[in-house]
Amino acid sequence: MRKNFFLALLAFAVASFVGSLPSSAQNPAPAQTEEIPNMGRAPKEPNGIGRLDLRVFDESGRPIKNAYAKLESTRTDGFFCESWGYTDARGVAVLPPLHMGRLKLIVKAPGYQKQTLTIPASNLSEPVRVTLVRKK
Repeated sequence: MRKNFFLALLAFAVASFVGSLPSSAQNPAPAQTEEIPNMGRAPKEPNGIGRLDLRVFDESGRPIKNAYAKLESTRTDGFFCESWGYTDARGVAVLPPLHMGRLKLIVKAPGYQKQTLTIPASNLSEPVRVTLVRKK
């Protein structure tokens, strides 16, 4: 009798707990409204280390997956550094940190025109947003 009562009580507790969990199928979170944390970092001094947080979109504002990004840095002491990577499904690429000088960003993706941008290192404290245009 005690065993049956305990099992019934346990089944009720499990059912109550599972019923209180949110269902992702009923309330899917739209990917566009998610806040993606900033992973960029501007250098604190000339030739200091920084990191690019890049967001790549098409002309309609949709993220572009697998866009290739290369950041080239020509430092004031004459050294050259570069880092590169690809965007994820959200259009985000966080490149490896490097010593920052004069920066040139190259972004390209199949079916889109390549973009080459000059970026001040001080702008890396916020994500850099790039919009690619489809090839004609």
